[in-house]
Amino acid sequence: MRSKILFFFTIIIIGLGVHYLIEDNGYVLIEFLTYSVEASLPVFLLLLIVLYFLVRVLSLIWSSPKYLKERLNQKREKKANQKTHEAMILMSQGNFSKAERKLRSISSEISLSIDTYLAGFTAAHYMEEQELRSDWLAKSLDAYPKLESYINLKNTKLLLESEQYIEAWNVLEHILIADNKNTSALRLMVDLFSKTSIDDSMAHYLPAIIGHGSLNKALKEKLIVSLQKFLNGCTDNQELFTKSWLTIPKELKSQPELLLCKYRSMMNHDEHAIAEKELRKTIPKTWNSSLIEIYELLNNPDLATLSRRADLWTEERPRDANLWLLSSRLAKRDGLWSKSKQCMERSIEYLPTVEKYNELGLIFLELGQKEDAVEVLHKAKNLI
Repeated sequence: MRSKILFFFTIIIIGLGVHYLIEDNGYVLIEFLTYSVEASLPVFLLLLIVLYFLVRVLSLIWSSPKYLKERLNQKREKKANQKTHEAMILMSQGNFSKAERKLRSISSEISLSIDTYLAGFTAAHYMEEQELRSDWLAKSLDAYPKLESYINLKNTKLLLESEQYIEAWNVLEHILIADNKNTSALRLMVDLFSKTSIDDSMAHYLPAIIGHGSLNKALKEKLIVSLQKFLNGCTDNQELFTKSWLTIPKELKSQPELLLCKYRSMMNHDEHAIAEKELRKTIPKTWNSSLIEIYELLNNPDLATLSRRADLWTEERPRDANLWLLSSRLAKRDGLWSKSKQCMERSIEYLPTVEKYNELGLIFLELGQKEDAVEVLHKAKNLI
């Protein structure tokens, strides 16, 4: 500002100097109706410069209230941000009560950032002050209605963390009613499933979760475990299981963990032949240990047929410990103790476990080989 004033006076001095030092400096004559104005050219130029500066000054005076208001708002905003940061530091130290009071002192300010509202809301949540929590939530939604989903997602995360699962479910439903493809909400739904259980009211979200949830490996595993619990809860009721199985998305029906539930349900209702037919096709696709293990429990077809199938698989995969274990157990069911012993020894060769050593010890006892039984039981003890 000082430089501008100095420049202004410098121009005036130069103009006056030119006016008095140069004899023929030219004149300007302006006539309007009966009026006329005559001045030398330097003086006329000075008048134009003065007029320009007068216009600038008047413009500054006219806009000064707005400028002062903006400056005041900037100062208040800076103060609010500073208090918000101080409150966040207090929250990081676990002092939620003091942090909330500090935030409440600026809650009446206009144009608070969303971070301020969420910080107040979070502090009230950890204080377990439901009334304060609701107040901060309402204020944040009123101040930022377009960020409703974002605010509700933050609310859901806090509810899940504090094991308020019913409330979390209600908030997630509210979000998904407005936008049934909300990726963040669908991912949180998987977290909710893993902490509780899936029921029919939740199952209809499964296609959206698969289609729009962008599940990573960890979340997909969580979902499969939750679906296992869901299906295992109705394996004894064939009608209910069939209805529940229809709710499973096609992309998940080939998961071995879920197929295991399906085959258990079949076997519980004496559909062993159908289960065996499907297992015969499914096992070579995955060589999943749980599916191989359930094959041993089938009652139809006969044991000889089941054993022949297991022997063919061991020929195809001679280093698969699970297949040798299957052959051993089928032979044991059929009373073929020598074959059972040989297959169990092959299984232990590729993957020794305490359970297998214990089973081999019992097989040795059936064969009358007590010393061998004691030896393998000692090996089992050493593995513990």
